[in-house]
Amino acid sequence: MSDVQSATALSQLDRLSDFSDSLFRTVMDSCYESIVITDANLDDPMILYVNPAFCRMTGYDMEELLGRSPKMLQGERTDRKVTSALKTALQAGESYEAHAVNYRKDGSPFYMQWRTCPVVDENGSVTHYMALQRDVTDEVKLLQRMKRKAEMDYLTRLLTRGAGEEDMNQMLVRAKEEYQDVSCIVLDIDHFKSVNDQHGHLTGDRVLRRVAHIIDGRTRGNDLAIRWGGEEFVCALWSTGPEGAIYVAESIRNAVQAETIDNLDDITISCGVAQWDTTESTLELVGRADKKLYEAKEAGRNRTKS
Repeated sequence: MSDVQSATALSQLDRLSDFSDSLFRTVMDSCYESIVITDANLDDPMILYVNPAFCRMTGYDMEELLGRSPKMLQGERTDRKVTSALKTALQAGESYEAHAVNYRKDGSPFYMQWRTCPVVDENGSVTHYMALQRDVTDEVKLLQRMKRKAEMDYLTRLLTRGAGEEDMNQMLVRAKEEYQDVSCIVLDIDHFKSVNDQHGHLTGDRVLRRVAHIIDGRTRGNDLAIRWGGEEFVCALWSTGPEGAIYVAESIRNAVQAETIDNLDDITISCGVAQWDTTESTLELVGRADKKLYEAKEAGRNRTKS
């Protein structure tokens, strides 16, 4: 930041008669909540004041912030819809409260809850904006862990059908926006009822866990692996065409066939593969892959159909 920017910021701040009061300044500086005050320019706002709590939260010194725009804290994961809604509310003279992701000086993201409100003069004209902000990263991560735990199937540690279907809905919306391919694999453990009947449900559970582990190990972080129900699983593969999906399905099938689980060396799976048509819903896509799975079963099991 240049000396001119810093001097301009401090000059504007000094013109705030209330703020020049030493008691008021002491209260602001001592507040545990992060506080930032900007001028009234919504297109290119200038930071006029930050309290020590704001500096601790962001990792910046006050001198690095004064005269700069709060946009310097934004980054890839900052939700532009939220920042746009903030600007719209402030243009209407309203306060705005929301959550967003901002970035510290070291580049690390943090979740922030904030409330921004206009500061008006005796004529009702907006002269400044003030925001109270709080780092809620720990709370957000705890909620995310609790939500994820509730979404996980207790036996296989894959997504439950309900959570997986919701995530697939979101994946398809994103794929349409970004012009990405999505493919679906529906797979089923062959003759699984016989495993339960002949070897017991504990063995059946171990087979399910092992197959789920193989599925999880052969899908990526941006794919979805779901226990759809019973011995049936669904994989939604991001940015993957039919050839890639067949490759993944065959990789899973071959790995299961090569596995010995509780001295059982004849566990196999059948797979159905379908590529998403942009007019389809999640259930329609899964339904088409499921029909291909049925074809694989009819053709003798332990194979992939697309």
